[in-house]
Amino acid sequence: MSRLLPLLLPVLLLAACASHRPLAPAAGAGLDPVFWATQAAREAELAAQPDWRLRGRAAFADGRESATVQIDWRQRGEAFDIQLQAPVTGRSLRLAGRPGWARLDGLEGGPREAADAERLLLEATGWALPVAQFPAWVRGMRGAGPVAAIAFDAVGRPLGWQQAGWRLEYRDWWPGEPPLPRRLFAERDALTVRIVVSEWTLGVDGGAP
Repeated sequence: MSRLLPLLLPVLLLAACASHRPLAPAAGAGLDPVFWATQAAREAELAAQPDWRLRGRAAFADGRESATVQIDWRQRGEAFDIQLQAPVTGRSLRLAGRPGWARLDGLEGGPREAADAERLLLEATGWALPVAQFPAWVRGMRGAGPVAAIAFDAVGRPLGWQQAGWRLEYRDWWPGEPPLPRRLFAERDALTVRIVVSEWTLGVDGGAP
């Protein structure tokens, strides 16, 4: 399925995310309202800072093959610029765009463009990255649309939820206010993506198209 394995060998899952911890069972209606207030306040604070950047590692798998890359994601409002770089060869892909348009550079045969960034990356590489929802999810925010099975930890940070066909788990957080995820695991059927963030910057106007 993966069309870029020669580019990105060796392929490894992130060891820090390898274990699968079940999402804590919880229905939203039964949760402490303080948790909802904490989450709403965090989301409002982060929504007021639509420009950000993260650096770290991303691991993709489809149940048969896996690949790990360095990730550098810059977001400016609704525009995104995502660099995915092979750790050994140094070759990279760049997925950039905005709602309704995306361009993928670094492919053999030249760049490709499409209206759907997630589908473009999946068809070209076999990797699933929910680009439309991830700007919210990767910051610990709910994306657009219904959310199910949400759960919180003892200090009100989300443990995870289900949304848009994906099951999310937050496995570690950076300290600070607002706290930001350090490790995120997302799963849809056999497709998974794991993100380990080594550096966060909020309020960056950094190079997105």
